[in-house]
Amino acid sequence: MKKSKLKIMLILSVFLALAMILCIFIFKNPKDKQEYNIDKKEAKILEIENKKIYDISSSISKKGVTTKIKNISANPVRDITIDYVELDKDNKKLSNKQIPVDITLKKNEKALVSIIPAEYTETIDITGYRYKKEDYDIKVDLDNDEVAATKEDKKENEKIDSSEKYEILNIDNLIQMDKTNYKLEIKNKSDKNIGNIILKTAEKNQYGEYVSVTDISANTTLEAKGNIKMILSSSNENNKLEIVGYTYDDIGSKINIDVDLKANSADVVKN
Repeated sequence: MKKSKLKIMLILSVFLALAMILCIFIFKNPKDKQEYNIDKKEAKILEIENKKIYDISSSISKKGVTTKIKNISANPVRDITIDYVELDKDNKKLSNKQIPVDITLKKNEKALVSIIPAEYTETIDITGYRYKKEDYDIKVDLDNDEVAATKEDKKENEKIDSSEKYEILNIDNLIQMDKTNYKLEIKNKSDKNIGNIILKTAEKNQYGEYVSVTDISANTTLEAKGNIKMILSSSNENNKLEIVGYTYDDIGSKINIDVDLKANSADVVKN
């Protein structure tokens, strides 16, 4: 009888130990990221003008260096991040860094990426980049000629949708008044009251390259079918201003909408 009880206790102990190991494995390996195969050629959607930037110790370069990126794919590319390494005068690694590109690029569009180097940096080596495609995070490793893609499950209160039904603001009437100032009348085309309106404005230089993106708050609640007027300014008389997106709160539905006009998509978050 005692041997039988001992055997049962031993089996239960082994079962509990296996259950604990399984729980630890699940905890350390969440299923919210799922890898999937992607064609290497298809994944490489950026053309980068200067992958290596040298002689940064010079007084001019030390204030900041730039490189240019171009979307060579057929589709808009959003949420771009550039990966780079800072090297000292002996070509030793100082740090790994990333810099986000705050604008979605359509086919053949270019952006000027500005980097402020850390102290003692002599060379910047761009090692790769990341971007989002649908629900996937794509990583391109230029050094090792590798690509990877993971899918992250959105939280229950988040989703990415077509922007068509969320584009409720009429912002097509941006009028340039002088070299740097623009006037804009924003109209709420919907039957909803909206608040926390933030315009995403981008500047293009004389070469057609995006050089900066700025968020500008309307500082007001916009009633259904209502309108407001704003004055916007570019930082340089040679730059042209463009509205590339906006965010707002749908007060009645208690959701926040982030509309990307270039990608024709909207990030929707329930509050």
